[in-house]
Amino acid sequence: MTTMDASALPSELLVTPQPLVGFCGLDTARVGVHKAVWEAFSGSLQRKATDRAAVQYKLLPPNYEFPVAKPKRASYEWYHPKGILKRNWMLKHLHVLPSVVVLFQDMEWNDLQWTEKQLQCAAIVQALKNALQERNTRLCLVLLQKAAPLPPGEDLLAAERAASLTSACGITSKMLFILPHTEHLTGYALRLESAFLDMAQSYYALMSKRIRNHRDQLTAAHTSLKIRHQFKLGFVAEMRQDFSTGQKHYFQAYANLDEIRINDGNCLEIKTLAGFLNYKICRLMFKLKTPRDAINQFIIHVEKYKSRVGFKDLAFEHHAWLSTQHSVFAELFCEAIKNGLPALQTQHPGIYYHKAAEYVMKRRDSAQQAYASLLSSSEATPPTPNPNSLSLYTEFFGIRAVKTGDLIAEQQANAHLCEMERSFNHSSGIIALLSQAMAQFKLYKCLRFRKKLAIDMAEEYLKSGDHAKALTLYSLMLPDYRQEKWSTIFTDVLLKTLRCALLSASVADYIACSVEALSLRHNRGEQAERILLLENLWQVFQGIPPMPKTQLSSEAQALWTTALASVKSPIQIDLDKVSDVVEMCATFQRVQLNNDDVVQLQLFVRVLTDVPLSVRSFHVILADAGNPQNSYKLEALKYLCFPSLTQLRQEQVTQPQPFEKNMRLEPGSYYQMFCTTEAQQFHENTQLRIVRLEAHMGTDQVAALLTCSSSYSRQLFRHHTRSRDLDDNVTINPICYIAPTFHLDTQTNLGHGQQNNNGMDEQEAVVATTRMLVNEYYPVVITISNPYNVYLQNVGVHISVPGGLRNSVFLTTDISPGRQKLHAQIQIDVGELSAHGSNTATFYIFSLAEAEIKLQQRLSYTLDVDRGPGGGGGSGIGANAARVSTAPNSSAESTPDHEVKGVPNNSLATISPVQIEYLDETRLRKSREDVLTVRCYGDFKFAARFYTLDRKPLGQLYRGENFLLRANTEVVAVDDVEILDSFFICDHNLVQSNYSFKRKKYTNKYSAGEQLESVIVLRTNATLRDWTTARDLDHRGKLEGKPVASKFIRPAPKPTTAIEETASGPTPVPPAGISAYMSKSLVAKIPTTMTIINSNSAVSNALQVANAGVMSSSLHSEEANEASEATTGAGMENLKTTRLVYNKALEAVQGTGHCRGFIKGVYTLEPERASTLPIFGVFCIRWRRANGKEENESKFVISGLDIAEPPLNIYCTIEEKMFVKMPMAFKVLLKNPTTRVIHLTANLSISKTDNFICSGHKQLDISIMAYEEKELVYNLYPLQVGWQELPVLSLEYNTKADPQKNDSQNALLDELVQRALPKRVFVLVSGP
Repeated sequence: MTTMDASALPSELLVTPQPLVGFCGLDTARVGVHKAVWEAFSGSLQRKATDRAAVQYKLLPPNYEFPVAKPKRASYEWYHPKGILKRNWMLKHLHVLPSVVVLFQDMEWNDLQWTEKQLQCAAIVQALKNALQERNTRLCLVLLQKAAPLPPGEDLLAAERAASLTSACGITSKMLFILPHTEHLTGYALRLESAFLDMAQSYYALMSKRIRNHRDQLTAAHTSLKIRHQFKLGFVAEMRQDFSTGQKHYFQAYANLDEIRINDGNCLEIKTLAGFLNYKICRLMFKLKTPRDAINQFIIHVEKYKSRVGFKDLAFEHHAWLSTQHSVFAELFCEAIKNGLPALQTQHPGIYYHKAAEYVMKRRDSAQQAYASLLSSSEATPPTPNPNSLSLYTEFFGIRAVKTGDLIAEQQANAHLCEMERSFNHSSGIIALLSQAMAQFKLYKCLRFRKKLAIDMAEEYLKSGDHAKALTLYSLMLPDYRQEKWSTIFTDVLLKTLRCALLSASVADYIACSVEALSLRHNRGEQAERILLLENLWQVFQGIPPMPKTQLSSEAQALWTTALASVKSPIQIDLDKVSDVVEMCATFQRVQLNNDDVVQLQLFVRVLTDVPLSVRSFHVILADAGNPQNSYKLEALKYLCFPSLTQLRQEQVTQPQPFEKNMRLEPGSYYQMFCTTEAQQFHENTQLRIVRLEAHMGTDQVAALLTCSSSYSRQLFRHHTRSRDLDDNVTINPICYIAPTFHLDTQTNLGHGQQNNNGMDEQEAVVATTRMLVNEYYPVVITISNPYNVYLQNVGVHISVPGGLRNSVFLTTDISPGRQKLHAQIQIDVGELSAHGSNTATFYIFSLAEAEIKLQQRLSYTLDVDRGPGGGGGSGIGANAARVSTAPNSSAESTPDHEVKGVPNNSLATISPVQIEYLDETRLRKSREDVLTVRCYGDFKFAARFYTLDRKPLGQLYRGENFLLRANTEVVAVDDVEILDSFFICDHNLVQSNYSFKRKKYTNKYSAGEQLESVIVLRTNATLRDWTTARDLDHRGKLEGKPVASKFIRPAPKPTTAIEETASGPTPVPPAGISAYMSKSLVAKIPTTMTIINSNSAVSNALQVANAGVMSSSLHSEEANEASEATTGAGMENLKTTRLVYNKALEAVQGTGHCRGFIKGVYTLEPERASTLPIFGVFCIRWRRANGKEENESKFVISGLDIAEPPLNIYCTIEEKMFVKMPMAFKVLLKNPTTRVIHLTANLSISKTDNFICSGHKQLDISIMAYEEKELVYNLYPLQVGWQELPVLSLEYNTKADPQKNDSQNALLDELVQRALPKRVFVLVSGP
């Protein structure tokens, strides 16, 4: 320790004061019981328990000498102390003078030798009393016994002998204790410890009282004694664990220091005592949870004494004191944080550790200045070191053993202190403090300041001569400052790193730093400095140490010789990090190449420094997606040199020159390097990506590998003359695609008739002459040709419908009259194609909806190839073939930023539609996917409405009632069509009138916008409850034993054995009548009897079941696609139509009459909707294109109405033509459909008497039995020509015969009469 009082605090000051208790009479070395007792009190495991008191135990030897008490002073009036605080006072009360002395004796109450032991014990106690004369130390006796004592009053012998023992020893009974050494020894020890602590507290309380008595005798002139007594009072209060009182005494002592005038003689003592008191005050403030007060106290303390230097020659002593103050406060701060105190980024221990390190640096500088001034003094000679540094100090803290006023002695002491300071290792102290500060700054996320501390630590290592550690720290900080672009700081760190690499003989770091130091950004000195740096670099490349032998020490010379002999070459340097030295950028000349082309790359190089560089070679590293584990290295063999980038825009006139090794690259010029290789060695349908660029500098012995990534980064600030940027003069292509060769060309002809290929692309030509319509088989003819001299096998075309249209668009290759097969995807096998051969493939598209159909077309074939080692199927590799390497570069270690990463194959799907699959070593399959787009237009727009016979809209039907179906058709086809026929096929439960079977004549051609109308008279004979299905009909026929047959029924195919389930779950089984006529559902096949419906409204449940059972499984579709027209609009609320399509209308019906029967199966585009309304029938339109031959059918399903049970059926019969003054019959048939007798009253009234003459019953009571009929006949004689009102027939219930009838039933009956009877007729003029 150089300057004991200034450089460190005494250890007795740093510990927490605890009461001292001394143990006598224990022989721990020879008696096991004594050792157990001692460990019970002072053992480390026991002392760590939180419930133990803060007591310090000391084992006193038999002849222990206690400090002799000083004589008491009667007065302090003429007493002048030599110092404030003695060095041994704290040590005496902490470790020498106990507050309690405990005597242990092995004595049993029933011991036979009790008298002798009692005398011996009394003698020992008397000896201790004599040794502790004039001391207030407490004395107690502990008897070690084997058994636990009995309760008080029960053991009379123990009470008697205890009284005699205390009397003989001259002690009270409170000073006698029993300690049984049983298994509960620790419990007894705890109880004794509490008693010892009480005795110690009374001792220190008496001691504080005595010190106060001394303090009260002091006068104003005894300032130093006041400080001493206040310090002692605070210290004793700490011993008593009274921390708040101790803090007050310490603070009072610290305040009393201000009363002493500071000069050079007493400055060290005042600062030493101020440091002691400040330490105690801050420690107690942290302990009492007032950290802000502690920090403020320390700041005030430092500011107060920072300028109190003392002797100028001993300024290093002042800086040592300041460093100690900061370091011990940082330790207090750390201890408080461990105890739960939170810290901040702006206030944490690292700040004080850093200040302590800074003061150590100032201490070193001051010591060097002091020693220099000491040597420069002519009167002084270099002193000899004093072997005993403690002889410089007295018994008081901060006072040297130099007589005041003796200048020669003081100079001699100062010289000794300077000489001792020189032996102190300042760098190790600075490094230790900086290391602690770095840990704190890292903990509190002050990373940037931590970097600054690392640089300071590296400088200390450099000054101390530990160049390797300095180089390590500098190397770790270089990337951070480089990334943050701290140019000035980075330059300083870089040059210091270069110096450390030079002194530590680190070849790799020296080369890397030398290359980076060539940059003009980091080294802005003279050009001569960079030239010298480059010369030293080339000396290292040649295996020679960089500096002349005269400038390098012998140790450094030996290190360089060893390092150059064992260097690993090449040394990698990442130019992405080391910027502004060499700029490199590579590009492919073409973005896409064929397999038989040559891959050409251009490498642009520019030297950014002002000194020329010699480069051995340039390489470009490529990655192939076909072989991602391999990389390809291309060497630049030719180059061009030009001064400006604008020459790249001009045509190349100068021929490239061959590249020579170690070619000199001049600064300010641009170099264009050329690399070539054959594309055959790479896989087809893959990407070539520039991964890395390399430049080799150096010799075969030592070389540097300069690498950079291939990505071109634009400058942050573009030049105002845009031609100065590289990407303004040349296109940067980092990726080159090796396009595969596809040996098939196609021409697609759409529509009917003959087409030609005028002006279309030879590879993929699509020609359309007619536009596709809904419900027609649209032909597509694909001509496949092979224009190459190769033989192709297994040529095929695969056509598929996209998933969104698979329920509305179908494909087929067979349009025979059966038209049995419709597919979601088809495969057409063309077979083999010889060289320059061709073939055709024809298929048809059938659509139910207007949509843009995008078919997926895939052409495929197999080819025999010779798959070479490089892949790609090339026959050979040219002279400039790329070298294949499994590592990214030639070195064993690779830069992580430049690892070769394979391009995933799935990313190539967007580049080329051609896919290549290797079947074996000699055969591969190539396929190409294209999209064939066909727009499908509508054919007809259909609407149907129901009316009563009196032309009023119909909302509900009655069983047995005649009604009208009005079918409106609008032509929407984009091309002219010919309508051949239209007819209506009604359900078995409906009957058409003979009038409806009259076929309407159509003109030859219809264009878009023309409208047609048909009126059909229908009647239903069943309600919804009695609706008959095909299964009911079959069951009824079996019960009657008669086959249900009709001349309209076709022979049914074999019934199916099973119906597949849809993807969404089990399908409900359709009715047996429908199932009997369903074929087996095969993949991509629709049976002949299948009905396909494009629905706009609900259909019956039975037909939906048939749809789910057949079509969904046939086309592997989970849901239907709604692609139908919107046929509803204003005034269309009565629309009851459903659009459908099927092969032949009559083939999809189980006929039970003329244009009447059961629909076997239905397929709709709409999702299933629960509906209770039946299907009344199908309206069919047979048509073809104008001047065409293929006939098509457009079918529309007509949904029915609710059918109710009527109270009465009314039918009217009247002649078709009426003539004036010629009688005619007007018949009304009344039919009772109920099981009860109906009583009616019929009244016939004529509104105008001049219209008709009527004969018949004007009023008649009628009774109609159950299911019977009654006919009313009237003869009418027309009197006038034209539209005439007919007589009005009214029917009412006869309430006299049937009292249950009321007016509401009469109203319903009147409604039926109004719907069934005509209102007026047209009377013709009779002939002559």
